[in-house]
Amino acid sequence: MAVTFDLLEQAGREGCDIVTSCEDSAGAGAYMAEVSTAPEAEAQDESVMPSMFTELVSRTVPMLEARFSEIASRYAMYVVGCYFKRIEGHNCNIAAIFDRAGRNIGHYHKTHLPPDETWQSVPGDTIEPFDLDFGRVGLSICYDMMFPEQVHVLSLKGAEIVFHPTFGYGWYDGIGEATLRTRANDGGLYIVTSKNASFNAAGKSGIVDPWGHIVAQAGFEENVVVTKVIDLDRKKLQPDWHNPTQMSGTADVRRRMSRERHPELYSVLCAPVPDPFSAPEPLRQMEIRQEIMNGRCRWS
Repeated sequence: MAVTFDLLEQAGREGCDIVTSCEDSAGAGAYMAEVSTAPEAEAQDESVMPSMFTELVSRTVPMLEARFSEIASRYAMYVVGCYFKRIEGHNCNIAAIFDRAGRNIGHYHKTHLPPDETWQSVPGDTIEPFDLDFGRVGLSICYDMMFPEQVHVLSLKGAEIVFHPTFGYGWYDGIGEATLRTRANDGGLYIVTSKNASFNAAGKSGIVDPWGHIVAQAGFEENVVVTKVIDLDRKKLQPDWHNPTQMSGTADVRRRMSRERHPELYSVLCAPVPDPFSAPEPLRQMEIRQEIMNGRCRWS
């Protein structure tokens, strides 16, 4: 957490309008496999002894939110803080926005969960952008980026930038970078991804423009602040002489693509998942946890 707060402070001193932390600022995910208490039992009975993960989440949230708020207000900048939080008796992976006065003005609840997170947290059910004083922003957390629909929804709802706190991206570095560049290009928006400098998962912090160009990046070696001045009034335009511009009557690529869609053909995307993934039963979870502790499988 200290590294995260130091970097946010540095971003404030550099005059950033908005900054995002990486995913899971408190590092609670390291205890995701600690399942001495079943999450459903915790949700149903407050007297049940919470798991180490839940206890860590409960204890760190007040400190995290106080520091995010204080840094945001001191530098009059927006702060996107990503962390696990208890909401209505459940553990949730969220990205909250603190405004220039330090007020928590809302959060996004991660909708796409990788297998490990399903053990002790639940997914969100909404994808909505936020209107800030400089533009409309969307939020996407880690595994969300593996699903193109996430960014497409935010783009269709007018998001101009998607902030993406993450623990990693893609299945490996090259395809992860390609995924971010493709999502930005297809959505016609900026993507700002933030990841701690570590080799235990693919990815590095960076900023991608609406054409899919990487305009700033941190690399893998150390934790640093990556900044870029961008002009949201500059639309994704093709030249006047370009054939699609001439033949469609508009140079605005994002506007044109939103009108060239055929949603009547995409119904399969909205069909119920026939065999949704579910976490192993509690007994099997304990067996897997023991295998992790014995080094027979890797937890990262």
